[in-house]
Amino acid sequence: MRIVSLLLVLLLLFTPSSAKDKPNVVVSFYPLYDFTKNIGKERINITTLIPFAVEPHDWEPSPKDLMKIMSADLFIYNGAGLEPWADKLIKDSKRNNLVVVDIYKSIRAKGEDPHIWLDPVLVKAQLKVIKDALIKIDPKNRFYYETNYKNYLRKIEELDREIKDTLARCKKKVFVTSHNAFSRFAERYGLVQIPMTGITPESEPNPRDLAEVIKVIKKYDIKYIFTEPLISPRLAQSISRETGTKILVLDPIEGLSESDIKAGKDYISKMREN
Repeated sequence: MRIVSLLLVLLLLFTPSSAKDKPNVVVSFYPLYDFTKNIGKERINITTLIPFAVEPHDWEPSPKDLMKIMSADLFIYNGAGLEPWADKLIKDSKRNNLVVVDIYKSIRAKGEDPHIWLDPVLVKAQLKVIKDALIKIDPKNRFYYETNYKNYLRKIEELDREIKDTLARCKKKVFVTSHNAFSRFAERYGLVQIPMTGITPESEPNPRDLAEVIKVIKKYDIKYIFTEPLISPRLAQSISRETGTKILVLDPIEGLSESDIKAGKDYISKMREN
């Protein structure tokens, strides 16, 4: 009897999407969750691997996360090294019919910076890839996904225009950040980012790098430097004491803090705060 019960549980767990009302979609982290949810809405079951309040550079998958992939119809991840564990997780799932989307490769992004979600123009390209993937696994809902995609695309286009109009009034174009997350944002809107650390927040700057940051702050008479909500402000505090600058928060939106989640914030509202 126990063996029969176990087999029934496994059968329900790995039943293909054709026998379910909604396709199972797994995404790696928050921005992809928000983009996909806005297109799929209630017609999909969506799960994230990396919890919203966890810095994605620090995260490693568990056997439970492998089970999520094994029961998925579609897996979407950012790529460009942000999820170094993704290839192994996909291979270990042994799912030949799993549709996998590497967003970075799919939009043919250039360069090494994986933070493509901070450039709204690149987000528009991501939305099309996500929409097409949902239609591939669930063609009967094509019109629904197309409609939601167009509606959300207009919101991202509005965000892009709003950022351009706002930043056009800025007299200074140089800004200092905790880590090198905003190079694509800076390039899109004609700004210059000076990061305290590299692509990952854990990369330790050497004294020469910090001296250069301090030199830039003094040269351009910068009054504020930016830290992030999901990492330690220790480095920013050190430079603040050295330069007399004030610390503000600039969110790379790699996740959402507990307070953001409770307040119902999302990608667009966080970009507006930035």
